[in-house]
Amino acid sequence: MKGVTGVVLAGGESRRFGSNKALASWKGKTMVEGVVEILSGMFPSNLVVVKNPESFPFWNKTNVRVVKDMTTESHSLGGIWSGLSHAATEHVFVCACDMPFLRPKLVKNLWDAGRGYDAVIPVWREKPQPLCGIYSKKCRGVIECLIKDQRLKIQELFDIVRTRFYLEAEVKSADPAGLSFVDLDTRQEYERARRKKPC
Repeated sequence: MKGVTGVVLAGGESRRFGSNKALASWKGKTMVEGVVEILSGMFPSNLVVVKNPESFPFWNKTNVRVVKDMTTESHSLGGIWSGLSHAATEHVFVCACDMPFLRPKLVKNLWDAGRGYDAVIPVWREKPQPLCGIYSKKCRGVIECLIKDQRLKIQELFDIVRTRFYLEAEVKSADPAGLSFVDLDTRQEYERARRKKPC
């Protein structure tokens, strides 16, 4: 998928997890490496947005770059803004580091649905899923203003930019069980997912 950069957000505080979940073990790698591996199969260039780049010294891949979060706080808007700012492409696909069941076909469908829009956001169980979405550089200035005003609810962005909500019926054509949106926020969710693939 040319013209898009994959962006993995790994700068959260992992309070509910109890340790840095990006570095938790997952199938012989770290969890963030597992997510990056999925994106590397789709995008020629990928970014991992983190608070402390020195904690991620293990990459030696030409299509993956670790970049520093441009905000000191931990919130999704800051991570998306940082990804858009560091990316060389006009669009980015953003996901979180704890989403190891992301479905490439869904990502491709989001990209295909995005013509003429500034953001493409899937909806699952009646809730927008902003950390599995496509964003254009046109969002960057709006996000910067929202952060400066401390308006950190991501829904405000979608009220301003041209947003295509990719509805649940559409999502199911590529991901019937919504596995792409499974995020492992707690240690219990993580251990359960390691034992058995969620459904």
